[in-house]
Amino acid sequence: MNINANLTANGRDIRLNLFLGLANWFIFLDHIPNNFVNWITARNYGFSGAADLFIFISGYTTATNLASFPEGDWDFNPFCWQLLFVFGACVALEGASQFRATHQSTIALYFAAVYLAFALVMTMAGRFPEFGAMFPAWLFDAFNPNDKENLAPYRVLHFIVVAFFVTRFVPEDWSGLNRPIFRPLVKCGEQSLAVFCAAVFLSFAGHFILTTSSGSVVMQLLVSATGIAVMTSTAYYISWSKQQDAGKTLAHA
Repeated sequence: MNINANLTANGRDIRLNLFLGLANWFIFLDHIPNNFVNWITARNYGFSGAADLFIFISGYTTATNLASFPEGDWDFNPFCWQLLFVFGACVALEGASQFRATHQSTIALYFAAVYLAFALVMTMAGRFPEFGAMFPAWLFDAFNPNDKENLAPYRVLHFIVVAFFVTRFVPEDWSGLNRPIFRPLVKCGEQSLAVFCAAVFLSFAGHFILTTSSGSVVMQLLVSATGIAVMTSTAYYISWSKQQDAGKTLAHA
């Protein structure tokens, strides 16, 4: 059997096109009310249906046309990292109330503290070879190098533990959040998209400056402080600009 017979000219499995087309037909039929023809679609004969097929094939095909520039490797696997996005959305919608009992648990607090300490030790073991050599290879290799690309489960757990500590000891109504020292951070958070874009450019600029200069500790501190100052200034400017636009809109209303 010649496996190439199942591939289209561009090397894509022709079955994907076949069933993707079928999924589109079924979705079309399923969305026509009072139509007896939609009894031929998959949803009538099991738990899954055309929508499941469409999403699966879309993910399958996207994973092979989706390459990063220039090496083609992902620093973040989008199909894994979306887990954190969905988790955040679930907590925002209704998950917070479901975790309230765990949030006040003393056992959970002890577990979280131990896990944070363990994560710190393993991270330091990866940073300092002499320290890492003190641990068994099977333990060291399980956490080093840290699997950032595919969002290793221990990374997810560590994030959840950190979030547990922050929300437990920094409540939403803590008056300290209104202190002036935190205002630049809050402002950068309010204008996160603009600040992110500025940070991407500034990181390249900072790297260029450090590689073309002495690269001393003083220069590193100067570049870092300047970058943070520029990002903060960008946030305040964007906020001010939006207020001006809002005022003009009200004036013409």
